[in-house]
Amino acid sequence: MDIDAFMESFREDLISIFGDNLVFLGIQGSYGRGEATDESDIDPVIILRKCGKEELLEYRDYIDTLPERRILCGFISSADELAAWDSSDRAQLILDTKPIYGKLAPLCPPISRDDIQRAVRQGACSVYHASSHNALHARNWSMLPDLYKSARFTIRMKHYLCTGNYIPAFRNLAAVASEEERIIIKRKNPDSEDDAFLLLRWASGTLLEINQNFMKT
Repeated sequence: MDIDAFMESFREDLISIFGDNLVFLGIQGSYGRGEATDESDIDPVIILRKCGKEELLEYRDYIDTLPERRILCGFISSADELAAWDSSDRAQLILDTKPIYGKLAPLCPPISRDDIQRAVRQGACSVYHASSHNALHARNWSMLPDLYKSARFTIRMKHYLCTGNYIPAFRNLAAVASEEERIIIKRKNPDSEDDAFLLLRWASGTLLEINQNFMKT
C-alpha cells in the first residue's frame, strides 16, 4: 500500500476530529522503518493533550470506518501519560517513531545514556527469562518468532548504546551486527530447540556484557 498517502489522509482526518487536541502523529513498526511487507500492520502513534474515554471512543469510531481497519494497530495516549512512562520505554518510542505531525521529543524528558542502558538490560532480561522457561519447560517453539522479534529490538538498542548510532532498519543493522546477532535478526521462522538455545545464549551474553562494560561506569 502507499503508506505516505494513507498517513496524509489519516493526518487530515485526525486534525478534523481532534483539532488543537492533537499534538503528535507518527508511525512506527515496519512501515516506519521502510521494511513493510504485504502482511505488515500499520502502527500509528497518536498523542493528544487530553485522552479520556470520549476521545478514545471518537478514535475507535473513526478507525472502524477505514478500509485498512484490519491491519491498523498502534496506540493513542495523552502527553501527560507519555511523560509518565518508564524512561527506557519512552526512549524506544521516540527513537522508533517517524514523525508525521508535530514533534515527540519536546513532550518528554531528553533521552539519557542510562535510559538506553536500561532498555537493553530490560529487553535482554525479558528474552532470557522467557527463553529459559520455554527451552526447559514449555518447549513451545511457536513462541520463538515473538521472542526473536523482541531480541531484534534489544539488539538495535544495544548497538545504539555501544556506538551512539541508531539504525532503524533491521536490514541495515544486520550488516554491522555480530555473527550471532545477525542470525537472530535475519531468522524468519525460528521453530526448533536449537533456535531456542541460540536465543538463550545471546540473552545471557548480552546481560553479562552490559554488566561488565556499562554497569561500573
